[in-house]
Amino acid sequence: MYVRNRPRDSQSMIGAGLFCLATGIVAQRFIHPPTDFWRGFVAGLSAVVIGVSIVFNLRGLMLRGRQGS
Repeated sequence: MYVRNRPRDSQSMIGAGLFCLATGIVAQRFIHPPTDFWRGFVAGLSAVVIGVSIVFNLRGLMLRGRQGS
């Protein structure tokens, strides 16, 4: 897995976070499910993916700050 192999590389963490952010935004904008259940499912899933992107980006920024000091 991409993140498992490089948990201390800030550039990898930020890249994974940006990928998750783009995936979450695309899911919100371009997936239009037919029923209310699936609309809620897609909304919840995209929110989780955007939350994961926030975690990855913050972790990458913390690692970058430690490397610079």
